Amino acid sequence: RANRFHAPHLQLLHDGLAGPHRRSRRLAAAVVEEDSCEFGSMKYYALCGLGGVLSCGLTHTAVVPLDLIKCRMQVDPQKYKGIFNGFSVTLTEDGVRGLAKGWAPTFIVYSMQELCKFGFYEVFKVFYSDIFGEENTYL
Repeated sequence: RANRFHAPHLQLLHDGLAGPHRRSRRLAAAVVEEDSCEFGSMKYYALCGLGGVLSCGLTHTAVVPLDLIKCRMQVDPQKYKGIFNGFSVTLTEDGVRGLAKGWAPTFIVYSMQELCKFGFYEVFKVFYSDIFGEENTYL
């Protein structure tokens, strides 16, 4: 093959040494099954949806403490004077668990939204391209 990375074992040269003192190492690379997920299969659509859940559901949930402090600063600017002060006040009053208020609805809503957005986008892309007779050039 033209691709030099297709073999499961790669021969690498240690870049730090030159000339006759060069050492070689053998590293094993994982062999991936070709076409492990056929385009347009239910597994493909499920993986697209899972990608949406992981990319947006988790990241939005991770930002919940920052969003919580921002909202509290908007509601009560006298009490929460800044981001760091807001974190300090929240930790003092509610503890660490107080920073996670609202994480469950955030996770559920954004996960479902992106599950549908990522998964159904692929479904409708294939559906409408078939209706309009377009070639599947996006493969």
